[in-house]
Amino acid sequence: MFWITKKKVFWKDLWKEGCIDMHNHLLWGIDDGSKSLEETIALCNGLQELGITKAIATPHTYPGLWNNSALDINEAYNVYKNSKTTDFIIGVASEYLAESYLEQEIQQNSILTLPGNHILIEFSMLFPPSDRIMESLFQLKLKGYKLILAHPERYLYWKDNLQNFEQLKTFDLYFQINSLSLLGYYGSDVKKLSIQLLEANMYDYIGTDTHRIENINFMKNNPLPLQKSHLKELELIIEGNQIFDITSF
Repeated sequence: MFWITKKKVFWKDLWKEGCIDMHNHLLWGIDDGSKSLEETIALCNGLQELGITKAIATPHTYPGLWNNSALDINEAYNVYKNSKTTDFIIGVASEYLAESYLEQEIQQNSILTLPGNHILIEFSMLFPPSDRIMESLFQLKLKGYKLILAHPERYLYWKDNLQNFEQLKTFDLYFQINSLSLLGYYGSDVKKLSIQLLEANMYDYIGTDTHRIENINFMKNNPLPLQKSHLKELELIIEGNQIFDITSF
């Protein structure tokens, strides 16, 4: 906690040896993230410079836009491993758009989970989840999966009513904050909501959601606009990411 005496605290001050990034788009040519091996190497090196030790890659699975299967993602990961350029990425999962198709994915045993049987999901940025979607998520829970909601602070259709987030927590959804959100990268409304959810102790895990080098530079160059109490809470959230260590795979 040497940051206690610092006037400005950056993400590099909080991330430490053993820290795992559990949400990013580092694999190239498979979604809206990295476009080449060279870019992937640059992104991995940049995250290491921030203090992150390793990462689990989580490409999008988004029917109609990024129709990635478990086979597609594993093949992309194998190409990365065979490049023998960096061992920063230690495994793969996926960021799944929450839709009813997930039930079929489960039946086909084609879901890529994070360690501990966790599924990383995201909601639409435009519309709140329907009752049908929530029922599908409930069915996943009944099958023993643990659901992590990516970047809830970005679902601004709920920004004026935190009770919606409280209801999701009673549904046993884990929340993952984007490190960029607190810096205002996605705008002031997302930044404000991320701080509100942090103050309400709703976050469980953290991810960078890195897509390109500008994301990393933004984290390098902008201090966290937070009080010391917030920073202590962030340290606990960062420690929570240890559940995703490769030994848990």
